[in-house]
Amino acid sequence: MKYNGLTGRVVTPGDPEYEQARQEYNEAIDSYPAAIVYCFNPCDVANAIIWSREQGIKLRIRSGGHNYEGYSTGTNKLVIDTTCMSDIKVDIPDGTVEVQAGTRLLSLYERLYQYGYTFPGGTCPTVAISGLVLGGGIGLSTRYLGLTADSLVEAVMVDASGNKLKANHDCNPELFWALRGAGGGNFGVVTGYKFRLSKKVNKITLIQLRWDNNTSARIQFLRVWQEWLPHLDRRMSAFGGIYKLGAWVNAFFYGRPEEARQILAPLLNISGITLDNIQYVPFIDAVKIIGAGYPKREAFQTAGRFVHRHFLQSELEKLIDIIDKAPSDRNSSIRVYSLGGTVRDTDINATAFFYRQADYIMAITSSWESKDEASAHKEWVKKGFDYIYTITRGSYVNFPYNRTPNYEQAYSGEYVPILRCVKKKYDPHNIFSFPQSIKIPL
Repeated sequence: MKYNGLTGRVVTPGDPEYEQARQEYNEAIDSYPAAIVYCFNPCDVANAIIWSREQGIKLRIRSGGHNYEGYSTGTNKLVIDTTCMSDIKVDIPDGTVEVQAGTRLLSLYERLYQYGYTFPGGTCPTVAISGLVLGGGIGLSTRYLGLTADSLVEAVMVDASGNKLKANHDCNPELFWALRGAGGGNFGVVTGYKFRLSKKVNKITLIQLRWDNNTSARIQFLRVWQEWLPHLDRRMSAFGGIYKLGAWVNAFFYGRPEEARQILAPLLNISGITLDNIQYVPFIDAVKIIGAGYPKREAFQTAGRFVHRHFLQSELEKLIDIIDKAPSDRNSSIRVYSLGGTVRDTDINATAFFYRQADYIMAITSSWESKDEASAHKEWVKKGFDYIYTITRGSYVNFPYNRTPNYEQAYSGEYVPILRCVKKKYDPHNIFSFPQSIKIPL
């Protein structure tokens, strides 16, 4: 195969760095791309798109490699990788920050904190900004600051013809709308973002609660969670979950620990708590403490759904029954991610994130050490998902699952026809496609 025409740093199957370059964050993804192009600017991206079309080789777009189902890579595909595009430009007078597509979250948090700002990003430090924002973007500041996509004021995208487009409220507004929540990789390669700077911050309250080796805490946690969340102070966002041996919660509160304890009282009253860490720390320290809990890489499968109602006692008991059958004591869990607050208050049609009215996201996830364990974990996730699917409505596109029925409808709800029209306008030949991409209308 000839690679003439590709610019940037091109890694091919014969190169010594290929083995590492082809890896995704999820070790369960095992694809062998035809080539990986590390792009340094939009011109490199455009050349890669044109080359792939001339060669008849399909392409995939990768920024951080964190796509749960590995849709940012593929065997015999050309992978356009924006890792090397990681500049951050803070403009205090303008109240904005420009971020290139490959920028990792921890780098962005650190840079903004130098200027005294927080950011409505996610919790995994090695996730790149692109995948996060294009799918909406949730984290431990979401209820207070909104989705990551809600702070976006402009994006720059290279389209299927290699043209550089600007998208904002005035220029390509339908594309700008779609880029905020429909998921990455559908319309082109987004190379840069401009965000409105969030609130100034110094310290916040970091919350870590654990009920280890406490199986009775699991159903108590789920019951308390769904009663507590609808009335929760928007300055607090929380992620939590249950596993075979217990339960946990991580949260950020934009206020003092004394007030946080009052807000957390229903959770703190769950008996048998083994960790009660509520401390006032610099924002960047809180980010790093939560981020330290993520492995460098792991093999896993996850599926996430939106919850819009309280569950009955029988439904909660069924979730406990699912957990009791998990293949791992600690690495299999059902997790919850708070929504509401600013997410719900934002105009429902402001972006392509359809499920703004949901109370929270529920995910089922399992990770494993060796390949011979994979099938048992995947089967458990499937059975759990099949049940959770019946009590929820809609799936979170940043927690993609390859067994999701009617995936377009699941991810985008009633926005599917609009998104298909945007797809047809900006990618009429379906150059940007993957197993769960938006389809072109017939």
